[in-house]
Amino acid sequence: MAKVLDWIKTNYDRAVVIAAAVFLFISAVSIWWSAIQFGNRLVTPQPSRGKPASQPPVSVELDRAAEQLQNPAQWKASKRSGLFVPEKHFIGADGLPATLQNTQVHAPVPNDWFEKYALPIEDADVLDQDPDKDGFTNLDEWQGRTDPTNKESHPDYTTKLHLVSATEEPFRYMFSSRIKDTFGINTIDQSEPTQFLKVGEVIRGTDFKIMKFMEKRARNQYGINEDVSQLLLEHPQSHAQVTLVKGKVATSPQSVASFVYTWGGRREFEVRKDQEFPIATAEGNQTYKLLEVQPAKAVIVNTQKPNAPIDVGFAR
Repeated sequence: MAKVLDWIKTNYDRAVVIAAAVFLFISAVSIWWSAIQFGNRLVTPQPSRGKPASQPPVSVELDRAAEQLQNPAQWKASKRSGLFVPEKHFIGADGLPATLQNTQVHAPVPNDWFEKYALPIEDADVLDQDPDKDGFTNLDEWQGRTDPTNKESHPDYTTKLHLVSATEEPFRYMFSSRIKDTFGINTIDQSEPTQFLKVGEVIRGTDFKIMKFMEKRARNQYGINEDVSQLLLEHPQSHAQVTLVKGKVATSPQSVASFVYTWGGRREFEVRKDQEFPIATAEGNQTYKLLEVQPAKAVIVNTQKPNAPIDVGFAR
């Protein structure tokens, strides 16, 4: 060993060169061996007989993606608007953009009602339209809770009847008392002496004759059973009738109501109390009778349904 060390010290340059050559040789052998191992890993092993080759994972993912493209998912929403669902837009009354979600387009009718019947909510005059041609507008149908697309479904024709004016006049005489078959008749202002009359006699100062007496009793608001007997009067020429209820002021047959009827056009006419009048309908004329005239309303009745009075007010 001492001789080797002495030789290395004597021949230092040669020793370095030899060591470098050995290092390079070992490195070359290592690189060659690594290359052989890498090549072996690149070789795909053959599948054994009887077992199918498994599909590479990347291919499986590609097939799955292709299948999804062929059958895209369907978007669903529980509300009217959602992702990829079209929404109608409008310019509201204030001039700003609006949608069915944040704006009531045609007040007082809600947006959902127009959508329910597929009505053109974007039309400015949609409330005045009559899609089923039954003589009633969409607004009439909404107020009447009927189907605007079905001609057989519409509001009552009397909804097209409104007051123009009402002149209520009291009948000047009142049924004030009764003694057996004799009736006491007084003026409502007590300006004349009492008339004591029987059925078949005419009230002095009028042409009205007492035609019939009907004895009645009814409980009032205080629970008292009071006399509400009636006298039926009739005018011999005009056949106008007046019913006098004991102790109450009656409405004069001279009371007049002026009406306007707007189904199938516009017609204005006057009716006196107790007078009958016709109104046109799709099924033909229907006859009504004016029962009462008050400052704010008139009370009418269909002559075919005498127990179902109808209040008619002024148009809103």
